[in-house]
Formats: sequence, structure tokens, C-alpha cells
Amino acid sequence: MSEVVEPQSPTPHPTLSLTQIFIVFFKAGCAFGGGLGVLGLLQEQLVTLRRILPDKELLTLWSIGRLMPSGTMTAVAVAVGYRLAGFAGTVVALVAMILPGFVCVVVLTIAYGYLAHGPVLDYIDATLLPAALGIIVVSALRLGRPLMRLSLDFVFVVAACVLVIWPGLNPALVILGGGVAGALFLRGKNEPRP
Repeated sequence: MSEVVEPQSPTPHPTLSLTQIFIVFFKAGCAFGGGLGVLGLLQEQLVTLRRILPDKELLTLWSIGRLMPSGTMTAVAVAVGYRLAGFAGTVVALVAMILPGFVCVVVLTIAYGYLAHGPVLDYIDATLLPAALGIIVVSALRLGRPLMRLSLDFVFVVAACVLVIWPGLNPALVILGGGVAGALFLRGKNEPRP
């Protein structure tokens, strides 16, 4: 008589509580430097410190988010929140990500009404903009580190930069072309082609 072997359930993905998701995405929503600053913080929190997501998965979600009509980081918050805790995680991550920016915009709009005609705004170019640029550059270098080896991926990175900078090709067309080229040349690197 043979034994009945029950199939093993797949290994569950690591997860965070809703409170932890709120804290991570609230911190991300407070990050300076735009999308790359936020992505760098999410990479540090979810990939490096908590080991919840593999680096490749976070970058894949970010790449998909770049194609969405909403803000990129909003799409990433929705996707990661859903991945970690389903629909409730989506709502918590989205609210936490948006809340700091919403409050800042309201406060800065009020402050601008008072400061618009004074000398304070002249100092922004010399102080805040270089700091934000530094954060963006460090985040981009940290996120791109896995691609900084000679490979077909790196060739795509260099080609995309050249196409956007030199002939001034529309970045949306470069992303679309990169997706098609990636599907043709990079799919199933470990699998034999049909």
C-alpha cells in the first residue's frame, strides 16, 4: 500500500505587521530627493535591514511603477503593501507614503504666501537643491550597484542613457524599447530558447 504524500505548501513570503508597514512607508514618504531618494530608503528598510524583499524584486516593482500613469512611488507603495499584507497593506502603505507629502505641501503653500517676496527663497538654490541632488546621486549609485558589471543588463543601461542624453529621445520611448529588447534578449537567461 502506498502512502499518500501531501504536497508541500510553498514557502510563505516574509511579512510585516500593518504598524511596521506604516512606519516604513511613512519614513519613505518623509525622504528627500524625489523618487530615487524614496526608493533608496525603501531598499535600505525592506532589502538590507529587514530582508523582506530581494533587491531584484524591489527594482522590478519600481520599473513597473515607472510605466503606471500614477506617480512611480505611489505605484511601488501599492505593490509592496499588497505583497506584504494584501489589500490592508496596500491602503496602509499608500496612506503612510502620501501623508508626509500632503502635510508638507499644505504647510509650504501657507509659508510661501508669507515668504514669497522676501530673501528666504533666494537661499534655496544654494542650500536645499545641492543637498537633494546629492541624495539622488547616492541613491542612484546604490540602486545601480548590481548592474555595474559587464553584462547585457549594463549594455542596456548605457544604451538607454546615451539615447536619452545625446539625440534627446523621449524617455518613455526608451523605457518601452528597453522592455521589448529585454523581453527578447534577457528572458530566461538560464532557460534554453525555443
